[in-house]
Amino acid sequence: MAGEYSPAVKLLSAQMEAREKVRIAWKRDAGDLIDAHQFALSAVYAMIDRFSGRRFDKQPAAIEGRMSLTAQFIQGVDICETSISEGLYSQAAALLKQQLETIAAIDEFENDRRKDGKTPNIGKGITAGFGPIYGDLNGIAHVSRHELARQLITVENGDICAPSLIPQYNRDHARFLYGYHVYFIVEIGRQTARIFEEIFGKGFSKEESELNILAMMVLLREKVIELPSEVKKRFPNIDFDKPIRA
Repeated sequence: MAGEYSPAVKLLSAQMEAREKVRIAWKRDAGDLIDAHQFALSAVYAMIDRFSGRRFDKQPAAIEGRMSLTAQFIQGVDICETSISEGLYSQAAALLKQQLETIAAIDEFENDRRKDGKTPNIGKGITAGFGPIYGDLNGIAHVSRHELARQLITVENGDICAPSLIPQYNRDHARFLYGYHVYFIVEIGRQTARIFEEIFGKGFSKEESELNILAMMVLLREKVIELPSEVKKRFPNIDFDKPIRA
């Protein structure tokens, strides 16, 4: 009827309103994780911006591949953060899978193991030990586990328990996904630094390196991620066995 909103508009409006409420709830519960996100992203972007005006010769295909994948990763940071912060957890898990695959593909380029057209091998090289985490993300993204799928979309109201068409806030899922999102940004920053070291002989500045490490320290203090032992070796400046004070 004239003057009335269509059912589609009503649904989308309700979803947007719910997403805003979820974001407010997450901001309340996130602790310093939002700051960690800013630290990690600031470190990598400040470095890229610092080198962006420099001229350099045409690079080998492997470096061009690493640079292209890095750009793709950074383009997707906002949509991934939004999906987590606004309760779109299945969609966020799919994006995090892609982020982890991107990190793996960059590592394969870096170590001359990349095969064009092949899905990156999670569990080798820089992603050694991340197989279980990849499996968890896959379970959320493809709702292959019934109970998990039920938790993601079910709303309870008294005796009524049914799937919801609007996002539902889940603090535990948000912390798990956001924590690994921040860690993946930390890792892409370190990979990017190595690209610039190969091209220009310099990577992170002192301040950028400190921001990158600070993001990791927040993740450890908030206890939102469990890093494989292979990863811990890449952070010699952090004592993983020492308690971190709030």
